[in-house]
Amino acid sequence: MLGVWEGGNASAAARAPQVAAVVARALAASPAFTGREGQVLTVLAPEGVAAERLVLLGLGPFGGMEPHRARRLGAAVAAALGCSGAGTLAVDLDLDPEAAAAFAQGLVLRLPDPSPWHSRPDPAAAPTVRAATLRLAATAAAEDLWQRARAEAEGVLLARGLVEAPGNILTPTAFVERARALEVLDVRVEVIQGVTALEAAGCGLLAAVGRASAHPPALVTLTWPGHGAAAAAPPLVLVGKGITFDTGGLSLKPADGMERMKGDMGGAAAVLGAVHALAAMQAACPVVGVLAIAENMPGGDALRPGDILRACNGLTVEVVDTDAEGRLVLADAIAHATAARRPRAVVDVATLTGAVVTSLGRHMGGLFCSDAALATALRALGDGVGEPLWPLPLDPALDDDLRSDVADLLQCAPAGRFLPDALHAARFLSRFVPAGVPWAHLDIAGLAWTDDDRPLSRRGATGFGVRLLTALAHRLAV
Repeated sequence: MLGVWEGGNASAAARAPQVAAVVARALAASPAFTGREGQVLTVLAPEGVAAERLVLLGLGPFGGMEPHRARRLGAAVAAALGCSGAGTLAVDLDLDPEAAAAFAQGLVLRLPDPSPWHSRPDPAAAPTVRAATLRLAATAAAEDLWQRARAEAEGVLLARGLVEAPGNILTPTAFVERARALEVLDVRVEVIQGVTALEAAGCGLLAAVGRASAHPPALVTLTWPGHGAAAAAPPLVLVGKGITFDTGGLSLKPADGMERMKGDMGGAAAVLGAVHALAAMQAACPVVGVLAIAENMPGGDALRPGDILRACNGLTVEVVDTDAEGRLVLADAIAHATAARRPRAVVDVATLTGAVVTSLGRHMGGLFCSDAALATALRALGDGVGEPLWPLPLDPALDDDLRSDVADLLQCAPAGRFLPDALHAARFLSRFVPAGVPWAHLDIAGLAWTDDDRPLSRRGATGFGVRLLTALAHRLAV
């Protein structure tokens, strides 16, 4: 694999004497190949080159190769060649170590990953690429960077697998067991499971959401102490919504599209994937991941509109809509995570509202943040890793819409009005964050799943959030 810059300018390796003539003829015969980013052109290798084929890869505009462009290029190669019959790739794109590690990560993230539930898998859908070797000068530096990039990719693939698992397989108990598997990476895993145990711990909101299911709800706390960090160092707290299936409860969702609700645990999957990645790479930043896990079902013991619940921080909440359960479980998880420790920052991640999809579509996540420095960091990091966020307001004026006559606050504004539900949800959650603690709420409802192939992911679960949260932990460790 050799590179060609936009405009047809071959990279240094593509101008080497043994391949230059073949590359020049291929470019002359293929005017549609301009070197645009991600374009792929394959030709027979000339005599004397130890390869069957030469692959020309469009590198995009001439200039510096920033890591995220290299990551997209790796993904483009996987999309084009992953099932092509090619078994091994030798890549010479004149990349520096950081770009090389990013390229390799993109390759891993975009390789085809057939469903494990086919009884007769389609051989044509199975990836054939078994190995890729990247040629570069500073191999030791690249190997170190690859360890981090590979750990991140493992976290993303873990999150994708969880989101794609059907609700009858990834039950709350099964999700808990997947979280326990992180103990082999020296992550401490603590579990409070069952309605009675959660109520005893003060988590009345999470207990109520999951109590009608045959599968008991759970609150899972994952603690990575940080490699070399002081024992008293304040952690970054990551909180994820883990509704393994969301029927809407008694406020039942329409049947059309309900099968997608197996993915309503995308936030918790991202947190689990990020903690896995950070532990696997022996990251320095101490991190606490909290997963609020439940199945939201109708039934004789189901949560009802009009119920009044007590949260972990003592606030009482009047329920309006049982299909707005995500903010309930997140509220308890945030309050529980911050009750005994003062974190450096709190970031919660959730597939929370359809309103944010209406506002931002399926290309950006909604960012609500109480701290300007944290908001700036999250936006910059999101742009850098290809997981962009857009800031939305945390306006105190919205509190009037959440005022209850019978409890401390309403769970959401009354239904039937054209109201900004994503903004209300964020404002609701802000009541469960201790004063003075930097906090961000990421609403990723439009991003945990895609119906179309994306630059770094095939159709299906995306693993959105894993690399962003990992990058934030590294930023805070500096």
